[in-house]
Amino acid sequence: MFEGRAKTRHAAVVAAVVVMAMVFAACGKGVTKSTPSTTTGGASHKVADVPGVGTGVTANSIKLGVALVDFKCIESAVDSIYVNQEQAYNAFIDNINEKGGINGRKIKPVYKTICPVPVSLSIAACVSFTEDDHVFAVIGSMYDPAGDAHLCITKQHKTVMISDGPGVTQAVIDKAPPGLLLTENITADRQLRVVLSLVKSKHVLDGKIVGVLTDTNAAATVKNVVDPRLASMGVKRGDTAVLTIGGLDTTEAQTQLDSFIEKWKSEHVNALVLVGPSASSKQFINKIKAEIPSLLLVSDTTSIESGGQDDVKAHIVPNPYDGAITVEGRIHLEHSRTAHFRYCRDIFEHQTHIKVPLPNVIIKLPNGIQNDIYGNEESACAFVTMFQTIATRVGRNLNNANWTNTVNNFGPIQIMNTDYASLHTGKYDADDTYGLVAFDPRIPPKGDWRHLTPTEDVSGS
Repeated sequence: MFEGRAKTRHAAVVAAVVVMAMVFAACGKGVTKSTPSTTTGGASHKVADVPGVGTGVTANSIKLGVALVDFKCIESAVDSIYVNQEQAYNAFIDNINEKGGINGRKIKPVYKTICPVPVSLSIAACVSFTEDDHVFAVIGSMYDPAGDAHLCITKQHKTVMISDGPGVTQAVIDKAPPGLLLTENITADRQLRVVLSLVKSKHVLDGKIVGVLTDTNAAATVKNVVDPRLASMGVKRGDTAVLTIGGLDTTEAQTQLDSFIEKWKSEHVNALVLVGPSASSKQFINKIKAEIPSLLLVSDTTSIESGGQDDVKAHIVPNPYDGAITVEGRIHLEHSRTAHFRYCRDIFEHQTHIKVPLPNVIIKLPNGIQNDIYGNEESACAFVTMFQTIATRVGRNLNNANWTNTVNNFGPIQIMNTDYASLHTGKYDADDTYGLVAFDPRIPPKGDWRHLTPTEDVSGS
């Protein structure tokens, strides 16, 4: 989506656009070397079979809601969009239907194009999908950082949803009925644990004096996740900065940060763990690195790269984000060399007669905005095939009870934008393919990630 693997989303015109750029980033990560099979995904587990079918399921069809981003309403604030999204989803849905559907049932898509701002439009789409159209499931990106729209679909209306973005947190997933809210991606909560696990195993912070930067919204995460994991590493600790951020006004936070910077200097802090989306913002990082240039940054999100890329464009040298560490899967052209990419590309090109460019090829629209064909194709393929894979294993009695039983016992699953993935009871974010990466401003054209360690299966992190 806006990024390279469903990465970016948006914010309050400016803020809403920034956050969404992380949510709608194109799916562009990993894949296995074997030939893709979207009807299986790991060892089969015997589960109870409850008779009957669910809402939106007939003897011959499955009504599937598809949530699309209305790029027209945010076009002035982004530099990359998806064009003809329905065509992209239809490519993969038509491919399934032409081959007999899912256990003999054809998919009947119901499309809704939703402007990310205001969030109330996502809630309205929930009601329309469930109460008007009576779909069995909803797939796609729906922007709601609080997760209310996702819970409207899953908790209030007991409807399956496969989505991603800032609203799909572990806290929101935990509020939904088990197995009904899934993501092909990784939640921010688990990504932080993966970062700290790999940092520990690779001894990145050995000998460092480590501070933490967060805000009041993520302070509990620092206490419950970061503090015990840093303690297990035996590193020396500096102060934890908890900033108070009220909307777009960061005046108070800037004043607080000035004080913490002086504390970190006196403590000789030389590594800083960034927790929460606000902690990685350019207004804070540039100030910190101007005062402590040698500070190593460890972030819980790949969206930190946007600040580094902005500084590349602004010709800021040295780049404050140079060497910042996080975790990511396949990067650059790596995904385009995999069997999963070829599988998705071939279906898309056959159905649409549109060539999928490599992710490093920029296709511009007449207005100068990028037409992200690669991201559009990858996103649609990931969502549709994930639904197909699970629904196929559920069998003919496609209902919520059997869906949940299947998800809770699934185990390894093939997800088309990653190498390793799994689902089981309590784990409803699938992606397990990560390695340590560092931001390198010297990678053309505007800086990007480079691997520090190979990707690996982090399902146990």
